[in-house]
Amino acid sequence: PTCSSDEEKKFTRPAYSYIALIAMAIQQSPSNKVTLSGIYDFIMKKFPYYRSNQRAWQNSIRHNLSLNSCFVKVPRTEGNEKGKGNYWSFAAGCESMLDLFENGNYRRRRRRR
Repeated sequence: PTCSSDEEKKFTRPAYSYIALIAMAIQQSPSNKVTLSGIYDFIMKKFPYYRSNQRAWQNSIRHNLSLNSCFVKVPRTEGNEKGKGNYWSFAAGCESMLDLFENGNYRRRRRRR
């Protein structure tokens, strides 16, 4: 049986780096900060490919958040926000990182040789 092009797209890995996926999730948030579970939810809703094998890619998301200095934890304010865990946002001075994704172009860059 032949799959429709929409069906094929659903199971094809999107051409975005994990850093780009995280940046998209933060930028799409009204407050420019989002919880880890919010990042996961955003990615799974926007890209059906990531609805499977969640353990592997979620580990990569956590890895990128903790190692990339442009992402910082923002603690919840006491009393006003329910839930657990911190928010993630862009570090001060990393607005230039957003320039890497000029005009919403989050696609992976080709590696230079």
